[in-house]
Parts: sequence; C-alpha cells; structure tokens
Amino acid sequence: MSRSLNELARDLTRRRATLGEIISPLSTPELLAASDAALLAVPGFRQLHAERWDPPLPEPEALAKLPAGTLGNCYARYMEHYRLFPDFFPIQAKLGADATPTQYAVHRLNKCHDFIHVLGAYETSDADEVAVESFVFGVAPVALASFLAEAAVHPDIQRDRYKHLRDIYSGHIQAEDFERGVAAAALLGERFETLWEEPLESLRRRLGLSARAPEHLGQTGVNSCGGYTSLPFFHPIQRT
Repeated sequence: MSRSLNELARDLTRRRATLGEIISPLSTPELLAASDAALLAVPGFRQLHAERWDPPLPEPEALAKLPAGTLGNCYARYMEHYRLFPDFFPIQAKLGADATPTQYAVHRLNKCHDFIHVLGAYETSDADEVAVESFVFGVAPVALASFLAEAAVHPDIQRDRYKHLRDIYSGHIQAEDFERGVAAAALLGERFETLWEEPLESLRRRLGLSARAPEHLGQTGVNSCGGYTSLPFFHPIQRT
C-alpha cells in the first residue's frame, strides 16, 4: 500500500470503523489511483492483471483426492464441510480490457474468498466472516471497499442467502486480522489455481501469513451463510 493509503486504512482500523464505514472514504479517485499503483507493485500481480488470469476451478472430487494437508485437499474438505460452492457473492467480474487493477483485484478477492478462509484458518461463522474481511482490508483496502460498495447495491443482496453478507457491513474492523492481511499482501500476486498440490503450511509461511491466536481457533458461532451451521472445521486440537 502507498503511505497515505496505508495510514488511512490503519486510522480506520484504530477507530474501529465498521466495514460499511470504509466505503465512502476509500472511494475517491485519488485513492483508487493509489490502489491501482499499489497493486501493480505486488510481485506477480501486474502479469495476472495483464493476462486477466481467470482459469476455471477443478471439480471438488478431484481436489479431494490430493494428499492430505495440501491446499487443494483442505479447500475441497472445507467446502464440503460447510456445503459451500464457488462464486457465492452477487457481483459480476470486471475482466475486460478496460478493467483497472483494482477492479481486477475485486474479482480475484471474490473468486479466492474461500481460499483465503482456508489459508487464514477462518470459519464461516458470522464473527469469522468479519474477521476474514478485516484480513482482506489489510491486503487491499480499496478493493475491499469497492467490492462492498458494489455488493451493497446489487439487486440480489436482499435474498435470504445473503444475510451473512448484509450483516458484515455493521461489523467492526478487527485490528489483529487487518495486520495479518497487511503482512500477507503478496497473496494477490499468487496463481492459486496452480497451487493445489502445495502443502498448506508451507504456502502460509511463504505468504507471511501468521498463525491465528489460539483463542480464535475452532470457536463455534452463528453462521447465517446459506442458513447452515456446522461444528468448526479448524478444530484447535486437530488443526488443518
């Protein structure tokens, strides 16, 4: 992040702004330009943006057959555990030739949302959804604000299935998760769709993704995502 963008994001975090409150201050033309420049400086992202990298996801059954502990295996089991499916959020990808780096980052963060849950050991509880968006705020604050702004006015957001999404706007940015995201900003330059066989723990280390505090791991909680609640996936005794 540029210095001014970094300072603004940290100030909003210190003030415990809600995720809904970040939209307006991070939507100015100046900060959108700063976001584009910051993203293009992330190793690997410039080429991804130039290619508009957007490969299809493999079938979950194929990923589930990968060795235990790999990104693909953990991702497949996580999706099955919570009965999730890709492309959950109600926004359209901006992948045309005129897509700005920030618009492309919105698409990547949207598509990779469940990868980030797995990488960061975030459950799908309402509390952890605020935590994972706080993490994304550290990775790419303007892209997150753009996503939230776009999702807020999407005609489908009032559907029952998106209560989980509507509720995060009133969630306060979590400082610990924000700092984890700042440290792991390089993840936006990764081609995750080629890393299914990489061990999850080594990928976390390579991305500079620190472990979550033990008290946050494996907690049960309300999960309104799709109306389904399950026991935690990242159990503190048997961590994935």
